[in-house]
Amino acid sequence: MGVFRFKQFNIRQDNTAMKIGTDGTLLGAWFSVKNVNKILDIGTGTGVIALMAAQRNTKAKITALEINKDAIIDATFNINESPWSDRVELINKGLQEFTTKEKYDVIVSNPPFFENSLRSDSNNRNNARHTDSLHYSDILTFAEERLSDNGRVALILPVENAEQCIRIAKDYNLYLKRKTYVKPVPHKPAHRIAFELTNQVISKPEENVLIVETGKRHDYTEDYIAMCKDFYIIM
Repeated sequence: MGVFRFKQFNIRQDNTAMKIGTDGTLLGAWFSVKNVNKILDIGTGTGVIALMAAQRNTKAKITALEINKDAIIDATFNINESPWSDRVELINKGLQEFTTKEKYDVIVSNPPFFENSLRSDSNNRNNARHTDSLHYSDILTFAEERLSDNGRVALILPVENAEQCIRIAKDYNLYLKRKTYVKPVPHKPAHRIAFELTNQVISKPEENVLIVETGKRHDYTEDYIAMCKDFYIIM
């Protein structure tokens, strides 16, 4: 599979089941890292979101969780070869096994979302894509206890899953702060929502739309370029 090259770091992805995709990199560029000291990246995979966070915030300490041993091989290499290896701690555990007394300013995840779809022959790929090993409700449960005051949970999910997550988040004392409907091209409906939850009630959450491509393959919109230009070499 080789190496995916960003402007300030590279991602090797020979071993992990889930390769670099738009969802992860979009979330890594989108979620807020302002006034943040501690970040937890759940299901880090290759480590791309953790490394994007490290690039965007030059002081934050980042903990990256990953349950899959093959993904850990790639993430370990990628983090060690990056300029921020001293600020990113990689832990080979699932969220359910992870215990800590830390409070996090941001809990970020690009979680699996397939619940009843057909399985592949690869157990690693199934775990990376399906909610058996990690469900967004697991993240909400953890965040209710381990999110700092005014902290944020940042996720990206398909529209239906995201709307459901936002609704049930109130049961965990987490409330919508902002959300972005992600449209692949102008003439198609949104297929993802990137959203942030907080433990403070927000009377008027921010809401907007992001279109990724103009309609031509790899012809990115000005808004998407503005968000990702610090990362992608082609921008």
